Amino acid sequence: MLQFEPIALHHREMVNRYLREKDYPGDQYSFGNLFIWRKSYGAEICEQNGFLFVKSGKPGNYVFMCPIGKGNLAEAIALLREWCREAGCPLRMAWVPEQDKALLETLYPDELKITSNRDTFDYIYDRERLRTLAGKKLQPKRNYVNRIKKRDWVYEPITPQNLSECMEMQKQWCHQNNRCAEGSAHEESCAVRQAFRHFSDLGFAGGCIRLDGKLVAYTIGEPLNSNTYIVHIEKAFSDVEGAYPLINQQFVEHEMEGYAFVNREDDTGSEGLRKAKLSYDPVTLLEDYQIEFLI
Repeated sequence: MLQFEPIALHHREMVNRYLREKDYPGDQYSFGNLFIWRKSYGAEICEQNGFLFVKSGKPGNYVFMCPIGKGNLAEAIALLREWCREAGCPLRMAWVPEQDKALLETLYPDELKITSNRDTFDYIYDRERLRTLAGKKLQPKRNYVNRIKKRDWVYEPITPQNLSECMEMQKQWCHQNNRCAEGSAHEESCAVRQAFRHFSDLGFAGGCIRLDGKLVAYTIGEPLNSNTYIVHIEKAFSDVEGAYPLINQQFVEHEMEGYAFVNREDDTGSEGLRKAKLSYDPVTLLEDYQIEFLI
């Protein structure tokens, strides 16, 4: 019987070993992401028989990632089905990559209900294009960056010396946007606090922009797989024109050398966020799947 436990910092090396072997560019395949959102989603893990099992949700509404490992997937699925029978819940999976979906369809023909949700698709970008902002489609971003660079600005990596300032900026951003009081916005605020609190332990990197000496933007990310870097958090004051494009471009330039792609995560179904992410001209939208076992 699988024995799940809440994901914790001491699991980082073990989880990353499985994720490196998987080498998938999806945002859920990041220990940092799983950890900072663990309280919101109830993330728990189990390692057994050469597989990593990841569970989230609440009793009666659990969801699992497809088991991650190189062993016999059917045996791993059998362990999950046994756990779900004991828990009295259906076996539902989310964030299932195309390759895993195809394998599950082969193993369990006519036993699966498969859907996908546009709101969960990750935005994947060409790193070099985000660095240079070259081309007609990115000209508006380039113009914003060129204008703000005429002012007194500086880019700084996030360090122990300015981390508290970034945290204070986050509080100001929440106050200005009235977005950190309840619902999903409150959950995001909790995740941001976790990212700051465990910044070094998680191996995160970050950057911030000062304009006339004042902090106006910051961002946090980490390597995701062998060729993709992921941006977990990006905040800028909306009344500072060009702050968002500048922190985006500068973080790519300073922290992502050697990576071909950038994952800027999904848009959660937000119309404004979708418009903003599409405006950077992604090279692909990474589709994942939700799978329910019917038998």
